[in-house]
Amino acid sequence: MSLTLNQIVKQITTLGNDHEQINFVYFGDVWERLSNGEVTYPAMFFTLTGANILAKNIEYQFSLYFMDRMLMEETNETEVLSDMTLVGQDMVAELRDPIYNWIASDNMPITFYTESDPDYLAGIKIDFSLTLSSLNDTCQIPSNGI
Repeated sequence: MSLTLNQIVKQITTLGNDHEQINFVYFGDVWERLSNGEVTYPAMFFTLTGANILAKNIEYQFSLYFMDRMLMEETNETEVLSDMTLVGQDMVAELRDPIYNWIASDNMPITFYTESDPDYLAGIKIDFSLTLSSLNDTCQIPSNGI
């Protein structure tokens, strides 16, 4: 049986909460949450960016954001980017663990970023997809006996 999107989000949230270096996990609009709420850093955000229905699979595309505070002078930017890259690699290893009912993409590009509003932040964004089996079977569609 294929997982629902809700179940996938719960599993990724659990992975983030279980990581000892992540203090805050959020699914949804990253920049809106940063400007409208208290965040304890280092933080992990993730968003759904798209999906594809394939012949016998469904593919969900996500972006993972890992971020931490920088000094106001930004003198520790490289250190923060390095640390967040390591945390991101940890999450990629977890996503690729065969215990899950998905296949994580082989190629997961990393984008580095810095922000100064609302906090001095540095981090990475990792784009990835999860592919799950999907029967695409009309016999599974609820109907009124038509």
